[in-house]
Amino acid sequence: MKYEKYRAFLKGDLQFDLTKPINPLADSDQSKGLPMPPSEKPYDIEDLIYLPNPTDINLIKRDIIDIIDSRESKRIPYGEFTLEELSFVLWATYGVRINNNPEKKRTVPSAGARYPFDAYVLALDVINLQKGLYRYIWSKQAIVPVYISEENIEAFKQYTMPMGAINIIWVVVPYRGEWRYMQHSHRACLIDVGHMGQNGYLAAEALGRGCCAIGGYSQQDIDRLLGLDGVDEFACYIEAFM
Repeated sequence: MKYEKYRAFLKGDLQFDLTKPINPLADSDQSKGLPMPPSEKPYDIEDLIYLPNPTDINLIKRDIIDIIDSRESKRIPYGEFTLEELSFVLWATYGVRINNNPEKKRTVPSAGARYPFDAYVLALDVINLQKGLYRYIWSKQAIVPVYISEENIEAFKQYTMPMGAINIIWVVVPYRGEWRYMQHSHRACLIDVGHMGQNGYLAAEALGRGCCAIGGYSQQDIDRLLGLDGVDEFACYIEAFM
């Protein structure tokens, strides 16, 4: 079978033998005592744009059965976003749970709570927000601007379609997972981003908005436009919110 060798990536190859006291992760950087990588890239606190409380939102749909049942990819523009809607979408896909959450748990699961992604937002049509590229600071429920030229904003449209009023580019920082799970972390990364993507769909449905996940794009061009090195950070998935 010509594709068989690629299927191994889908398998859970982290083998634990419960009959032997052997740790299959003994060679990990965590086991070696190396410092844990930061969960967020650094930012200047003066650049923070705090977003509205994500629960201060009037949802079109609240019935979870209706939301799940009507979820589908939609590519038709619905018009401009509000800051409240932007805040809700970012919180739903990668934010910190609000109620009874002393441990600061997140709205989506992640293998070993490694959370190896950063959310970049290409905002094209948000009320009271300048068109441009931003990075989501989940610990503050805020965004920070990332410099990008008007020419490069337009260039995004050449390398990925469709484009929404807001577009989340999920950027993976592999070492956050590799630090603990070594080569086994990469499969977990893709499982993680699936959780985030589905929450994005459900959030859009609750808002009465459209959402379309995008897996096909020009890797080198998107990484270049985001200012990523393509090795230690690179785009992995895109969601356009209409």
